[in-house]
Amino acid sequence: INVNKIILASASPRRFALLSKRGFEVVVRPSPFDEQSVNIKRPKQLVKALAFGKGDEVRREYPDDIVISADTIVVKDGKVLGKPKTRDEAFCMLRSLSNSTHLVYTGVCIAKGKKTKTFVSRAKVRFHPLTDVQIERYIDSGSPFDKAGSYGVQDDDGIGFVKSVKGELSCVIGLPIGRVIKELQKIKE
Repeated sequence: INVNKIILASASPRRFALLSKRGFEVVVRPSPFDEQSVNIKRPKQLVKALAFGKGDEVRREYPDDIVISADTIVVKDGKVLGKPKTRDEAFCMLRSLSNSTHLVYTGVCIAKGKKTKTFVSRAKVRFHPLTDVQIERYIDSGSPFDKAGSYGVQDDDGIGFVKSVKGELSCVIGLPIGRVIKELQKIKE
């Protein structure tokens, strides 16, 4: 790919790592976009609008660079599970995901100048049954509070939350890197 530098309109260390591991020079520039300004109920349209909004704010500052923005949500029984605000909220989310299947949607916007490509990737995640003790220990780690649905699949070292993922694992992490690379290859100077 003929892309050296990418402006990442996100403070997510997971998105940064996914891009850096592929050899990109990544400049982190979190977007000031107000996510609460988007009032869309349908998950696919919601993450697409959020990703576009975040990228649009940052690309104006970097018109000559490629700007990548993304947003990830967890959907269980038609309800969007965002980032938990309290310990109780994290516990309730994880309890609801226990021994069941949910969907993860990640919207991505790749922009260069006036050109943009926005897409949505989806994965289906199945959780093992979780005990209250497992959930409490995970919450004690502090990890749930910056993640949609109160969990990060990459945090699953020995905790045993995730039974299976159908779809791109990196979509669940927060940036479907396979699709991102395909789209970057299409960008012409």
